[in-house]
Amino acid sequence: MVLAGEAPPIYQPPVLRTGARRDLETRAITFTISGLKRRGVRFRLAIQTLARTGIIVIRGAAPPQTVKTLAQMADETWDTIAALPKGEVLQDVILNRDQDRMLRGYKALVESHKPVINLRHGDDEGMMDIFHPENLAAEHHHLVLECLHEDLVGELARKAFGRTLEVKCRNLYVNRGVNKTRLYHCDGEKAKVKSFVYLNDVSSFGIGPYCYIKKSHRDRRLRERNQAFNAQHNLNKHEYRLLGGRAALPIFCQAGDMVVSAQHGAHRGHPQTPSARRAVLLNVYEPTIGSKD
Repeated sequence: MVLAGEAPPIYQPPVLRTGARRDLETRAITFTISGLKRRGVRFRLAIQTLARTGIIVIRGAAPPQTVKTLAQMADETWDTIAALPKGEVLQDVILNRDQDRMLRGYKALVESHKPVINLRHGDDEGMMDIFHPENLAAEHHHLVLECLHEDLVGELARKAFGRTLEVKCRNLYVNRGVNKTRLYHCDGEKAKVKSFVYLNDVSSFGIGPYCYIKKSHRDRRLRERNQAFNAQHNLNKHEYRLLGGRAALPIFCQAGDMVVSAQHGAHRGHPQTPSARRAVLLNVYEPTIGSKD
């Protein structure tokens, strides 16, 4: 499905799963946090599912009160920045806004010792990307870490992809009516995993669900076909413009649910309606130095 006004000249989009078919496919990749913590049969099945499909859903990763507290932190941060006069700075936070950018480049953002509030432009206009949200408020530091379940997710990723993946960075995405998002793409060819904890319900396309082409992280033929096309048309190497005949699974979640996704597979965030609001806490897991790739 291509939204009106968003299709570039060359784009063969996938079909979006809807209705009963979407529900059925989502159930097949869904687990509970309590079941995974036991490290039993369901844990082993989650490893197999993540390795095979590239994505799993974990229900109830964060308790309701934690979700409420972190969602309020996200809203308050958005309101504070929106009300901040241009040119003013915050004492304990680095703000990248418009042309006033104190830090440039992903490496600098990741290595910052302070939280960085990065306001995106172009694709993802209307998105606030907060690096190191665990340091935004000292009283919420433990809450951020508790609901991310880093040891459990790290073990799932390691056993699914056969290499040690460690936390590279924590982020908080706060979206307000992001109606232009990047097309389907991957985050490079090497193994990379992200976990997303939703701080509000995502129950419709208008809120902007995460969409994933299952098994695309293992589909070398699909990747090489798109890379050849991209090179021919001078497009970004990691975009997936040729997805005709494929199906994407939109992930509808309740607040507190987690999605674990192989980012070397094709994915995108679905565009939002103008009034939509969404907050997502996430982790980036990348191979450790010397890890087999």
